[in-house]
Amino acid sequence: MNTKKETAIQELEEAITRMANLVLAQLSFLEKIIESHQEENDSLLKAEIKNNEKELDRYEIEISDRFINIIVLFQPKASDLRKIVAIYRLSINLERIGDLVINVTDTVIELKRTSEYRSMSQLLNNMFLGSSAMVEKSLLSFTNNDVDYAVWTIRNDEIIDEMNKKLMLQSLSKSKLDEKTRKSMNAYLELKNTISDIERIADHATNIAEVTIYNLKGKDVRHSDYGSEEQQSGG
Repeated sequence: MNTKKETAIQELEEAITRMANLVLAQLSFLEKIIESHQEENDSLLKAEIKNNEKELDRYEIEISDRFINIIVLFQPKASDLRKIVAIYRLSINLERIGDLVINVTDTVIELKRTSEYRSMSQLLNNMFLGSSAMVEKSLLSFTNNDVDYAVWTIRNDEIIDEMNKKLMLQSLSKSKLDEKTRKSMNAYLELKNTISDIERIADHATNIAEVTIYNLKGKDVRHSDYGSEEQQSGG
């Protein structure tokens, strides 16, 4: 027989699923903007992203309220408690990914006509695709209770970090050549911020993967080398 507690937890799970799907849609829209060469399409996609961001904010509030209500009303124990804490942590990371999508969208649309952007667009796109894939895999790890996907996400964070370093060095090198041009320098500074935002998307995907491991194993692997430890042990 379905209890009120089970119903409340199920509704919480349904809310986080809707929020996760919306974040994936936002990343897909941003991918189209990065790859698009039509300004009109960019404007339409940006408007869609802005509207969806409001919905993501509402989901975060809804999930926070549901989380608190379940704690207060039902005082869940053991695995139920881990699950709802995991969902709450997941919602925070999803909301922050949504904020970063807005930041990257605004900057890419502003800069994509510049030569500075064009010179790094392919590597920037590859970095974004890598970060987006990490988000998708981390969410699959949570919804499918799949530790392997979680470990894959944590390990791949190092790849995105390396891309970040490469882009930063490339940006710095070029900026030295054009340091007399204020417009060019401003473009490189904006690109630097965009590169960092994309890397932070990958960081939040890693956080989501860590939430999965916490939910399944009751083990908090934040600030640890969990992916490397698993690889060395053959897990």
